[in-house]
Amino acid sequence: MMNKLTALHEGAPSCRINVVFDVYWKTSIKNAERCNRGATSGTQWKNIAPGHNIHQWRKFLSNPESKTSLVEFLVEQWKQPAKRERLQDKSLYVTCGEACYLITKDHWHEIQDLRSIKEEADTRMLLHARHASGDGYGSIIITAEDTDVLILCLCFSKTMACQKCGTQNRTRYIDIGKLASSVGEEVCQGLVGLHALTGCDTVSAFAGRGKLSALKHLKENETYQEAFKRLGEAWDVSADLFDKMQDFVCRLYASSSTTSDVNELRYQLFCAQRGEVESSQLPPCKDCLHMHVLRANYQTAIWRRCLVSEPVVPDPKGCGWTTGDDGSLEIEWMQGSPAPDAVLQLMSCKCACICKLPACVCLENQLKCTDMCKLQTCTNQRSEDEDEVAVELDESDTDDEEN
Repeated sequence: MMNKLTALHEGAPSCRINVVFDVYWKTSIKNAERCNRGATSGTQWKNIAPGHNIHQWRKFLSNPESKTSLVEFLVEQWKQPAKRERLQDKSLYVTCGEACYLITKDHWHEIQDLRSIKEEADTRMLLHARHASGDGYGSIIITAEDTDVLILCLCFSKTMACQKCGTQNRTRYIDIGKLASSVGEEVCQGLVGLHALTGCDTVSAFAGRGKLSALKHLKENETYQEAFKRLGEAWDVSADLFDKMQDFVCRLYASSSTTSDVNELRYQLFCAQRGEVESSQLPPCKDCLHMHVLRANYQTAIWRRCLVSEPVVPDPKGCGWTTGDDGSLEIEWMQGSPAPDAVLQLMSCKCACICKLPACVCLENQLKCTDMCKLQTCTNQRSEDEDEVAVELDESDTDDEEN
């Protein structure tokens, strides 16, 4: 967030300033990250007026609806004649929801060419940068701290002549054109998918596996470059593309291994450590990895369409997300069972009085309490109907084997 004085300070040497805000959707693939940041517990303000004194900015800005109200307030204030006088000979482009307004000293009006349905400012920035390039601006400075923006600038470096400004505490200018040339076109095109797969705001990261080692594998292997270039081109993931991603993840966890199957690699690593290994040290199973790749592909597909003002984006449900009981989007970590039924029936918790999160390991892993659990009267016990179904399925399997 920034006020007009901050915007004018950042754009002091420029004759055009673009201020791009996020749009905060109620149903969003960023819901999980917003919950981690305390969005549900933040202070909500619906109507903001001049003179409001906000004491706890962190709580205020953690609430999406409050940030939406703040953006609307700022834009309306910037449209006022007294505020426009400060622009002098500069042009200010500012977004508010789907709309974008051009504000000058003399007037303001909406710019239809920059109207967009994009949620994230990260992608919308590139749309504004291309618009400025089309208006004849030879050098564009993008002020941002997110790695996402740098990755997108490299991917679309041939579309516009832009630079990126560095961190909040230390400003530095990166010539995107020179950096893209040194990295190489194929690597730049693959970076978008690599960044999504190895962790971003909407996709989890691999525990203990950083981006530098992943980048090293990408730069050294043309097969991986081609595979990551394909990631996000379509909204679905082909079997061949998933196999390439699976092979890449195997190299992340064991570069010397010859297997390209994560389930087999999990077994090899488990045996090599004689069972003395934490689950975080193992690669995800194939089921979990498939859902992970679906989410990475979905996010990459959105990024690859950042220069389209109104891209056709399918429902994320079925692309690594599912709908919770309250209708909100939730991450779908896996589709199958986390372990064979024989193993699950042996799992137990040691809850003495009540089974509740986060103490109950059964609830934490979304499992029913079993006969092995210490407490036999909790509400998380498997019902008799579920037991009957399980018995019927077991008997059916036995009959099939006999036949």
